[in-house]
Amino acid sequence: MSRVHTSRWDSLQQWSPTLFLVGGGLLVGHTAMSAVHAFTDIPTPPDAFVTTGHFVALVGLLGLYPVLANGTRRLAWAAAAAGAVGLLSWFVMTVTRFFELVGIVSSLGDALPEPFFLVVLASTILTYVLFGVATLRVDSSWTVGLLVLAPGGLTTALVVDSALTGVSALDGMFIGGGLALSMLALGYTLRTWNRPTDHVAAAGDVTAG
Repeated sequence: MSRVHTSRWDSLQQWSPTLFLVGGGLLVGHTAMSAVHAFTDIPTPPDAFVTTGHFVALVGLLGLYPVLANGTRRLAWAAAAAGAVGLLSWFVMTVTRFFELVGIVSSLGDALPEPFFLVVLASTILTYVLFGVATLRVDSSWTVGLLVLAPGGLTTALVVDSALTGVSALDGMFIGGGLALSMLALGYTLRTWNRPTDHVAAAGDVTAG
């Protein structure tokens, strides 16, 4: 199969570790705000940390696409397609949150329809799962693949918790903390990751010619 080597993708790939570190750092801010809500009555501004953190991390995740496309093209393409939906969704969420901060809209819930949030969560989970599985297929160490899967698993836990009992500030603190740690760990690991750039395409992805 043809190699994915464009200057734009290469640049994004190089920035991927830093973007995960920034996204994880922003989610540390979200965790801190959740802790304030859980243990005090101190009012806080709208939480732009969580939306911006997820958006930045997804940009970083797309930076893995060139490596994965060289090893498992179809799965990488599906992951990138889901990631594009998730990225656009979190961009809308982030812009809307900043509109809320400056008083243009009253809240995310009032500004955006309820089905939109389902799209955000579903596309986020699917993106991390597909990228995680693709990484496990091309990387024999499994470390990066499991770290990529972690945010998807934690987001799934958030959805299940919300459906069963409703998400409290304490739940948000623990899940947000887990997301922050997983993204920080992923960013740190990617800095020294021995990328499988010469991986032979998986049998199911080999095309004639």
